[in-house]
Amino acid sequence: MIHSLRQVRLFDAMSESERSGLAPFMRERTFANSETVCLRGHPGDTMFIILQGAFSVVVQGKANETLEIARVESGEVLGEMFCIDPAPRPATVLASGPTKVLEMGREDLARMRREAPRSAAALVTAVFREIVRRLRRVDDRVERELAIEEESFFSELWPEELAFRKLPDNDIPNPWKSCFSRIRGCA
Repeated sequence: MIHSLRQVRLFDAMSESERSGLAPFMRERTFANSETVCLRGHPGDTMFIILQGAFSVVVQGKANETLEIARVESGEVLGEMFCIDPAPRPATVLASGPTKVLEMGREDLARMRREAPRSAAALVTAVFREIVRRLRRVDDRVERELAIEEESFFSELWPEELAFRKLPDNDIPNPWKSCFSRIRGCA
């Protein structure tokens, strides 16, 4: 089990002893092809580390069809946010073929905090780092989208003169400025 934890990017910054401290609080579990792992709207109180196989994250489309919005492969983690917020799951997760995982629930984390506090702290720190990494990716995407919107906006108004002009922050229209400042946490 400890060897498997070395292969998980989420745990890269952990020391060997911190990673080893996770193992007693996890249990191995298997899912059959197409088996439901968790349902949209149900409380998210479990984290899964995929050892073999994959999970398919799905939602219902407008025409009531099932749409895969993400795939979680071997070596990746699903549900790590439960460490911070046991909110309802945003999507349904199905096993894509036979899938073997390590599972940890909120009760396991509470017990880890008592019995292996260094490992628990390292896990929560790793989850926070992952959240920050995702927020940075969103921020980068917002920046790219805003640049495309600016270019499109100006090329429609003044196609020749200002098609590639970059707007200074104080020239961003107010609805966009307030939206992006809230996303960045500046409002």
